[in-house]
Amino acid sequence: MSPVGDKATASRRPHDAAASRRALLEAARAIFDEVGYDRATTREIGDRAGVDPALIARDFDSKEGLFIAAIAAGSPEDDEIDFAPPELLRFLLERWDERGHNPISRALASPALTPCARERISAVVGDRVITGLAAELRARGTADAELRAELLVAIAVGVAMTRANGTLETLAATPREEVLEALVPLVRALQD
Repeated sequence: MSPVGDKATASRRPHDAAASRRALLEAARAIFDEVGYDRATTREIGDRAGVDPALIARDFDSKEGLFIAAIAAGSPEDDEIDFAPPELLRFLLERWDERGHNPISRALASPALTPCARERISAVVGDRVITGLAAELRARGTADAELRAELLVAIAVGVAMTRANGTLETLAATPREEVLEALVPLVRALQD
């Protein structure tokens, strides 16, 4: 074999489909968190994962499929969510204020997703957040628990998005603790 062939063989990693898939999911979550869905590129995700970006099409069908898989994969801290409505609202606003918006918040507010993607994201958010919040509300005796759980999440997304983009200047400039305090009556009403 020629020296060039030996060199190419030596630098090539053994194929591990599961490791490549995990690397793509981790890179995608990070890049979607950093730049959002629209600005993220499959090339950038593949480069960060250390794999050929063509694997995105093979493993996830498309960038949109990877986006949804990244949401479904979640993160270890998602398992520690307190579903008491005031605590969940605090958690979501703190997370989005401090880390920026992630694929979940972007998906919930994005009008650009296809109907299929919207259904898949709805299922993921339902499994990861709405189900736990609705169970908490039902345990408190709240009527229409699913509706109220979705309203609480929608409020959190709306408040966080408008704080982040600055379109509502007073809301954007108000410290998070004051915003949370102002939302207390609304959260109480949703729990009743």
